[in-house]
Amino acid sequence: MRTTALALATAGAVTATLPTVPAAQAATSPAWRASVQHASLRNGSRLLTVGKTTWAFGGRSYQDGRATAFRRDGSAWRQVALPSQARGEIVAADASSAHDVWAATLRTKNGQPVAMRFDGKRWKAVQALGNTVVTAVTVVGPRDVWIFGTDGPTDRRPVAWHGTPRGWKRTTTPFVVWSADLRSARDLWAVGWRSGGGQAAGRFDGKRWRSVPDPRGSLPAALRDPAKAQLAYGRLMAAKGTLWLAVNANLWSEWRTDAYLLRFDGKRWRSERLPKTVAWHQSGSFVPDGKGGLWMFAYTGDQRSFLFRRTASGSWSSSLVKAPGLRYVDLGDLAPAPDGGLLGSAGWDTRTTATGGVLSYR
Repeated sequence: MRTTALALATAGAVTATLPTVPAAQAATSPAWRASVQHASLRNGSRLLTVGKTTWAFGGRSYQDGRATAFRRDGSAWRQVALPSQARGEIVAADASSAHDVWAATLRTKNGQPVAMRFDGKRWKAVQALGNTVVTAVTVVGPRDVWIFGTDGPTDRRPVAWHGTPRGWKRTTTPFVVWSADLRSARDLWAVGWRSGGGQAAGRFDGKRWRSVPDPRGSLPAALRDPAKAQLAYGRLMAAKGTLWLAVNANLWSEWRTDAYLLRFDGKRWRSERLPKTVAWHQSGSFVPDGKGGLWMFAYTGDQRSFLFRRTASGSWSSSLVKAPGLRYVDLGDLAPAPDGGLLGSAGWDTRTTATGGVLSYR
């Protein structure tokens, strides 16, 4: 396979269609296949599906340090030009609709992080974010967006930017928000860590932050003891009134990390350990399966990725992520495919190169 090299067009323009990777013959059971390949998508690229459109965001050290964005309408992927301020990589994105997509970049040596908005036609740089190291983006409604992070790469104090039609306001949060999601427009839940150490959770009711039941209370007692284990909260997702939270538990005595899935039904948290010795990817998404269950992924110590499914009844299944012609497939994010199935951003090796792109699973 070969990597498609593309030059960015002028701001707002869409380049020619990206050549897709030839698919293997149809299989009788779901399988992974490369959908599109591009070098900038190898390391931790983000996926976002909005209606019938999917976005794949990448960057890092690609070419002149620019971030990249790819858009899929139907079966074709196209690279979409970003503002010149978009450097490094896009680290978080969210949307209220296909005409209100927001993304934020990571600070680099070449420039400050920036908040950008896609209005259905083009991306525009909206707000410079100063020294903020962005950790999460949550869109509440049209032109109503929260961008969370820390106040600089060495300062662990929490910071948040709130953008509305009235303008932008820089504020603080009780803890550094790593992941956030909405149960309703006035019920924003978030997880992260406190400046002094330790995991934290809270909710914003539209006026102020409030405490919530501690997710750690649902874990085995040994994991709640800092002398025995270190906890790390991952992605938080709200679906049909239920909150889902990924938690990695690093066991000091066994040099092992166990992955737990926590759920909150409105009254209490409950936890389940994944049925393999795996760890969550730090920012990998959950995807509802449309039947009350979830798709998710985690990886092993040798960096192999496994796709998991938890049904509505609580039963689990898993399979190794592999695709024809690809080696060492390492998933970075997961999203629903508008036409059914799943899409996964990944890095992989072929016989001739190390690259990455987007895989389809159906």
